[in-house]
Amino acid sequence: MSKTEKIRREWTRRFNRIKSHPNHWVRKGSGILLMIAGLVGPFVPVLGIWMFPFGVILFFSDSPTYWRWRRRFVAWRRERRQKRQQADHSQP
Repeated sequence: MSKTEKIRREWTRRFNRIKSHPNHWVRKGSGILLMIAGLVGPFVPVLGIWMFPFGVILFFSDSPTYWRWRRRFVAWRRERRQKRQQADHSQP
């Protein structure tokens, strides 16, 4: 496993831990901080614009609209993947 893969897995594990925290104020506070850091990110080398989308996801993770959009996206992606696999298998 490459170093990049290890780092990606560690950050994914940490993000999922915050996203599933039982206290919604922790999620909302973390989301707001990440959004602010994401806006300041282009001016500070350690921070980055990548923090803003993560903040939005954390902040709206309790919203029914977020879950509806996520379900639609996952269904669309699954359908697209199945079509691609069927096209690959049908080619000689």
